Order: sequence, then structure tokens, then C-alpha cells
Amino acid sequence: MHTHLKTKTLVREVQYDNFVDQERGLDGWKQLYRQLSPGAFEGHIAILEWHQISLCRETMNQKMENFYRVPDGAICVGFSLGQRLSMAGQDNAIGAGTGMIHVADEEYHIFTDSHADFIMLTLAENALSEEIARGSNPIPPQAGHGIADWMLTLIESARQGLAQQPVLDLAPDLLIDRISLWARDATRQRQRKSPRGLMSDILVACDTLPFEKLSVNHLSKLLDRNRADLRACCLERTEMTLDDMLKGRRLSEVHRRLRLSDPRDTKVSDISMEFGYYHWGRFSQTYRAMFGERPSDTLRRDAPKHH
Repeated sequence: MHTHLKTKTLVREVQYDNFVDQERGLDGWKQLYRQLSPGAFEGHIAILEWHQISLCRETMNQKMENFYRVPDGAICVGFSLGQRLSMAGQDNAIGAGTGMIHVADEEYHIFTDSHADFIMLTLAENALSEEIARGSNPIPPQAGHGIADWMLTLIESARQGLAQQPVLDLAPDLLIDRISLWARDATRQRQRKSPRGLMSDILVACDTLPFEKLSVNHLSKLLDRNRADLRACCLERTEMTLDDMLKGRRLSEVHRRLRLSDPRDTKVSDISMEFGYYHWGRFSQTYRAMFGERPSDTLRRDAPKHH
């Protein structure tokens, strides 16, 4: 993890090589990441900050599962700039350029493809009208009036030192003005939640089962659905096999435990067995293929820093 602070442009940047560190990279956010594709993790967060408003760009190179809540008393207007993603509770995939208003009293759950790229504006919930601050369904790019591209241009010009200070001083007002216009298309009244679909049932069941029983077979028994239906649903919604998603979940929790443990009183073998990995050789090989490092390397990393 490498931090670079550009005082002239008010941009704070951090490069990450560990998803457990990056999930703590946004102040006030409650996030939990799981890596679902093999390979060394690379992530980046750049934040352009003013008083009570921030513009952030976040990228990740691996397929990820992410639970998140925005800070209390805040709302976030976010746009997906990278590959498609799927969100629990939404029938259709969310493509590049799609925007959404996130509110503080809801929990969000998404699956991102590799090379995810987000641009997000976080501000006090009273900065927009009460109706707008209730949240939104995803808004397609054609209804976005170019706001995502404008936000991206602003933060990138600030990162590169090209934005003049008068523009940066005026930017918070310009951002709120543009978001207010855009958000009129995104507003909705609160509605009763629609019945859960099969993918939502799968995710709830995943959170119910202990990690050593996190398998397609156990999900099939718990949900009383055949394995083929479960696999087909997961592949359709996430473009990932259910088996790979479950493996990524289990390994990510092992990775998180190792990352946050004290190497002086922790054994890798104890943690691996706790998550149902009893064959050390196969576990070590699988872990290294997933994260690009040995389990012992993760355990010996310096303690994660909070931002």
C-alpha cells in the first residue's frame, strides 16, 4: 500500500496490493470485499476533498464481491465506469456509465467484473432535496447527461495538476448543481421490497452456512433446489460459476483472517483448518494461485493502516 498526497490539488491517492486494506480506504464507509478471481490484487483510490463533500475514483483489477454502506448522514452518487456489474435485488446487470444514488440507511451488495472502475460523489444528505435523497434505481448512461464523464475529467485534471485553483474552489457548487439536475431523473418513492429471487436466496444461504460447509451440495440441500438450477442462476447473474464464487468467498475470508492476525501467535495451519482446508499442500497452492502470494506472506505483512 502506497500513499501519495498532492497538497496543491487536494488529491489523496493510495495504491493497494490487498483488498482487505482497500475495503478500509474510504472514510466512514462500511465495506467488506471478497476476491473472486485468481491473481495478485491491484487497487487504487484517488480522493478530491472539500469540506463535507468528496469526489472519489476507485479501481480494482480482480472480480470482487462487495457489501457496503455509505457513511451515516451522507448520500453517494456513484457511476460505474468499467465492466458490467450485478447488484442484489436488481434484475438486470449494470453497465458502464450507469449511475445510482446510494443512501445511508441501506446496505448494498454487488458483484463486479475484473477491472472495475467507479467515480463517486459523497456529500451530506441535506445537500439535495429530501425526495432525491431517498435513493434511486440504476439510471442508464443515456439519461446521465454526461455527468459521469464530467466528474471523471475533474478528478483526473486535479490529479495531474492541470485544474486551476479557482476551478477547484468552485467545483463543490458545480458538482451539486449538476447532480441536482441529473438526480431528478433518478428519484423514486420508497416502495415495498420485491420478493427475493433465487440469487438472493443463494446469497442469504451462503451467509447462513459455516465456511467449511460452503458448497453447492450444501446449498442445494438448504434451499431444496437442484444444483443445476443454482449454478445456472449464479452464472446468469454474475457471469461466474457458483463453484468459483464459493471458492472465492472461502479463500477471501482466510485471507482477511491472516491479514488481520498477529503473526506472533497465529499459525496458518490453524486458520486454514478452521475454514475447512485440511490438506496443507493443496491449500497453499490454491491460495497462492488466488492471491499471488503464500499464506505465510499475508500473515507477515505489516499491520493494516486505517484511513
